[in-house]
Amino acid sequence: MKKVLLFSLALVAVGALSAQEYTFTYNANTGTGTLGAGAAAKVYMHSGAGELGPWEAVVGNWGSDDGVGEMTETSDDIWEITLDPAVYYGDVGYAGPVPPPHIGIVFRNEDGTLEGKGYDNDGDGNADDIFAVYNETTSAYDITCDCLTIEEKVTQSIDNNIAAISDLNVGPNPFASNVTFRYTLDRSENVIIAVYNMMGQEVATIINETQVAGAQVISWNGANVPAGNYIVRMTVGNQTNAGSIVKL
Repeated sequence: MKKVLLFSLALVAVGALSAQEYTFTYNANTGTGTLGAGAAAKVYMHSGAGELGPWEAVVGNWGSDDGVGEMTETSDDIWEITLDPAVYYGDVGYAGPVPPPHIGIVFRNEDGTLEGKGYDNDGDGNADDIFAVYNETTSAYDITCDCLTIEEKVTQSIDNNIAAISDLNVGPNPFASNVTFRYTLDRSENVIIAVYNMMGQEVATIINETQVAGAQVISWNGANVPAGNYIVRMTVGNQTNAGSIVKL
């Protein structure tokens, strides 16, 4: 009973769980379209997500300058938008897994008179919509146009109170299979990262070894654990942190 109470308190202390966010970056000078070379004052991402194919749940109102899907220009002709797919597409009816297996995208200006698409991949003489398919093996999207990147925004789910480490990030959270721990060790230390269920029972020891100073990347495949809440304990030297992760 004491062990159960210990881990429950650790969960409360860490706080709310992190959303799973992705940043879409569009280069208007690549691919096919008329949005590049400074032609667009605004760019919108007209997109749809689906479990079996793209465009099942569509976000965007073509030709309307209403802010829905509006992107931010981070440098000349480079546009970005960051979103949580569960919320962004969930608001229009998407109820499938996150990240969505399929996403379709067309970019446009504020009134829809200019647009940006991918290449003529099917050979019919017309530019294709841009399609992104989530690859479970690489935990990243395979995209049909080099004009677009989709990168997960790594969110921190463990508060860092350990003096020997910095730049601690854990994600994705929630996760479907793989969880990656990224951090920098300020000095050589023994590092233990372990996962426990809500009964305080150890599910996995991800690492238990001495690591040298520098950047570290550790991945854990949790595909075989049941869906639910888990506690991660990270011990570096004689200091320990606890945080929460969720298996979808």
